[in-house]
Amino acid sequence: MMKSSATKVNPDLAKERGTASFNTTELTYLLHGGRQKTERKRFLESLLVKDPVFSKEDAYVLDRKHGYERSLQKGLRAVELAKEHHITDPDEMSMLEKLSGAIFPFHLSKVMFIPTLKGQGSEEQKAKWLPLAESYQIIGTYAQTELGHGTYVRGLETTATYDKTTQEIVIHSPSLSACKWWPGNLGKSSNFAIVPARLIVDKKDHGIQMFIVQLRDRQTHQPLPGITVGDIGAKFSTLMNGGDNGYLMFNHVRIPLNQMLMGLAKLSPDGIFTKPANPKLLYGTMSFVRAVIVRDSCWLLSRALTVAIRYSAVRRQSQLKPGEPESQIIAYKTQQYKLLPGLAMAYATKFTFDHVWRLYEEMQKKIAAGDFSMLPEVHAITSGLKAFSTSTSMRHTETCRLACGGHGYLLYSSLPELYTILNASCTYEGDNDVLYLQVARYLIKSASQVQEGKAPPLSLSFLSGKTELCPVKSGAGFLDPRVQRKIYQDRTSCEVMTVAERLQSRIFSGMDSADAWNEVSVDLVRCAKGYSNCVMVLYLLESMEKLSGVSSNLRRVLKSLADLFVLWGIAENSGSFLEAGVLDCGQIQIIRQQVYALMDQLRPEAVSLVDAFDYSDYVLNSPLGRLRWQRI
Repeated sequence: MMKSSATKVNPDLAKERGTASFNTTELTYLLHGGRQKTERKRFLESLLVKDPVFSKEDAYVLDRKHGYERSLQKGLRAVELAKEHHITDPDEMSMLEKLSGAIFPFHLSKVMFIPTLKGQGSEEQKAKWLPLAESYQIIGTYAQTELGHGTYVRGLETTATYDKTTQEIVIHSPSLSACKWWPGNLGKSSNFAIVPARLIVDKKDHGIQMFIVQLRDRQTHQPLPGITVGDIGAKFSTLMNGGDNGYLMFNHVRIPLNQMLMGLAKLSPDGIFTKPANPKLLYGTMSFVRAVIVRDSCWLLSRALTVAIRYSAVRRQSQLKPGEPESQIIAYKTQQYKLLPGLAMAYATKFTFDHVWRLYEEMQKKIAAGDFSMLPEVHAITSGLKAFSTSTSMRHTETCRLACGGHGYLLYSSLPELYTILNASCTYEGDNDVLYLQVARYLIKSASQVQEGKAPPLSLSFLSGKTELCPVKSGAGFLDPRVQRKIYQDRTSCEVMTVAERLQSRIFSGMDSADAWNEVSVDLVRCAKGYSNCVMVLYLLESMEKLSGVSSNLRRVLKSLADLFVLWGIAENSGSFLEAGVLDCGQIQIIRQQVYALMDQLRPEAVSLVDAFDYSDYVLNSPLGRLRWQRI
């Protein structure tokens, strides 16, 4: 799909592609899981390109009403295409949605409703509900967030009171702040929801449990008695406006007892509540969703980079030297510094996601065998990486917008839309700072284990609090993966142990533990960010070492990208490495110069590195990011 005749390509782009030292197709296959999967992706895309329903010509001019209608049309047509072409893999349906540039009306059914059923439903419930959801006979959503509470799940107000006389559960919104607010596909599309609510039995609160609640009639699609539901209104993102985020209130809505999800917790007809064997099993669904968000942040950032780097290759502005033609803006070091670290981040996120997904699958196998030991660590890793990948990708995407000047501010560039989606991802499925604080609790607990002489978890095996100044004094020395690991591990160790000591000293001095936690929360977030950054570095370096069947030229380029990600992270956050005593000012200067050297190495590879993502003009939908960039 990326091949094109040099006579039909903008000369500057053709020249840039000619300077690449690696085979672009080889990298494309690596990124997409091999030739077969790449060709399958291209086949799925071809179905959309040929179908007028999936035209993107009006993508940036539709109002909310028509944007939602177009999303409906695309979603319904996607289901038809799936039947026509025997597409049964949920990942391929997800791929169709991404490539189409729409939010299908069953998006939340696929990413939250069905996974929650699989993770928390009993075998009987899965047998009943999964076939209905997977065949689109019902459209589900996940209605957790309330007007008064979001990430703080324990604060949710919606009640689910068990009536033993009828063996029914009464779902009720006791206040305005209990109104469900923000769930996707709720406003107009869904007719069922999984509703987290407080289970009340004989006036005893058993905490948040999950309930399947029908919202609308399956024939007329009208709200059922006791259900108040609607759309919450316009949002920051054009794409998100195509998805009908909604509100929902319950007025003593009765559901059968068997619509409480009972794969983990259980409630008997006579009102006996049984807690889950391991309450942390709830982490499983959250870890799945947050891992997917890490993947999606790479998808969004890499699209922004493809647009910005191609544009930078063809856009000429000013002269590097008097009397010369105007230069490609990618020739300017400042432009390279804007874009190449983001390119390194995109690749780092891709390899990190692959590692995390293997970790998640390993955890699921252990859970199936009754081993829950991986749950806390995987929850911490996925929570931290969700926060780190979305916030960092958002900043790099905004930089891509700025790198394209005024043209990048146009909706037609696609960059504002990519930015607003990433901006939203910093909030949904867990506000990033709140997630960092959850990670921090895990880190503080691990620090306590070390202080007690116990072994910390695997991802914190280096935790000791003892750090030493790195002995390396040359730029080449900082390219050694062993050195890079040690630098990040030592900074993380120092930050975690230092904030743990600050927290403990306040508690020992008589401060309430909650007040002490709040006092040091800024530092807790900082150390959680550092840990998440460290995890990404460790996973990236491990991925580079385990690359197999890769040509030497491609291996060299990927190593340079990994080095840029690692060293740029040090240069941009030099204060934390200095404060930890891991590096001194002279070493920071050496590292910064090495970053510039790496940019020189990667500059001729940049266009081919974004080409390898294999985004067609249809997917990018941006005149600034055209594959051939022919001038009229």
